[in-house]
Amino acid sequence: MDSKAVLDYALFQLTPTRTRCELVVFCGGVREKIASGLFEPFVSHLKFVKDEISKGGYSIKLLPPNNAAYWFSKATLERFVRFVSTPAILERFVNLEKEILQIESSFQANALSISTASSDEGTTPQANGITRRLSDSAKLNGVIEDVDNKEEESSK
Repeated sequence: MDSKAVLDYALFQLTPTRTRCELVVFCGGVREKIASGLFEPFVSHLKFVKDEISKGGYSIKLLPPNNAAYWFSKATLERFVRFVSTPAILERFVNLEKEILQIESSFQANALSISTASSDEGTTPQANGITRRLSDSAKLNGVIEDVDNKEEESSK
């Protein structure tokens, strides 16, 4: 298949677990597999694919936006596969996923501590172990600002 020919479509064929895929391109009745591997790095770069996954199924078809889409070629998809598969991009993707998980777990822990604190007769725990009444909100805001300022100074 000529790498500069405009493709009819490209197809992500997913495994039953939807963790791995094969990327197959079609042009004029010719079919060629250009990539296989983890599916998640592709998903993180293609919003359309994220939307299609929620619909279910084990294949996702990519069509050119119109017949004059000269850029929708095998060469373009090969460059995209190389980009998504580079170690730096994969490492970045893994790091972002780890950070998202940390933020989500931190958010859940904070939500749990806030709900526990609010059920404890209107008091809220502070970082230094002292419990303050919610009615002291002006003082509490000052303490929080002081803690934030000290953290910013120490990071410099």
